[in-house]
Amino acid sequence: MASKFVIDPVKKNLLTKLVDSGKNVLLTGGTGCGKTTLAIELANELGLNPIVVNCGSTQDARSSLLGYFTLKNGDTVFQEADFLKAIQEENTLLILDELSRASDDAYNILFPILDFRQEVRVDEKDDNRIVKIANNVKFLATANIGIEYSSARSIDRALQDRFLTFNIPYLKGSKLKSYVRKQFDGETAEKATSLFKMYDFSHKQFDNAKISARLSTRMILDVIPLVNDFTIAEICDHVLLSIFRQDSSTIITDANILREYADSLGVYDKTSSATN
Repeated sequence: MASKFVIDPVKKNLLTKLVDSGKNVLLTGGTGCGKTTLAIELANELGLNPIVVNCGSTQDARSSLLGYFTLKNGDTVFQEADFLKAIQEENTLLILDELSRASDDAYNILFPILDFRQEVRVDEKDDNRIVKIANNVKFLATANIGIEYSSARSIDRALQDRFLTFNIPYLKGSKLKSYVRKQFDGETAEKATSLFKMYDFSHKQFDNAKISARLSTRMILDVIPLVNDFTIAEICDHVLLSIFRQDSSTIITDANILREYADSLGVYDKTSSATN
């Protein structure tokens, strides 16, 4: 059921051309808007092997990105990390996922890899300590930037200057419905109509500072397989609205606002079915 990620065709063509020419690209946008999905799609279109590196797990940057020492047959040997191996493999797209969650040490390792030097020094190696980037290795990063992402951080300006930045907006509900129609089928898309309306409503309310979080593209896509077996009310109460149900009274209010809107759509009408 493969289907292309929905994005402005001019922006998509620009991204493809830039990545293909070897430019480093940074995709920014809200959580769950499809940044990583788009990055993998670009890799496939360009005939590159996509390797996703979770930058949020690079607190011990040298071990995560370069490697670590381990015992082998009684000897201490240096084991290269997957990232270090990947930059030495031709025709690879390194996807630096959640770059805004990386540590300062990770940034320092990435600098010489991403600029004109195209290399990194690995002092732990016994020989060949200067590791060069292989032919046709590309770099694309993703990041969540904004005050709503409390665990994210401001990307170092020097590092950000090594990328061309593209913002990936959330899809509109109508586009998301078309995507679901292609990925699944028309009947499933129609059954999920209320979900697309709630999705649009949550974004409008968020933009107007009425609620503290939005329903993401990923969240809607994740629950689409449920619409043939559960009512939209059940999906809302037990899955979608549960992200708002924490200790904060503000968050509880957010859930109530979305539930009231769902109720206005007839989602909680006892006579309604999953078609709402």
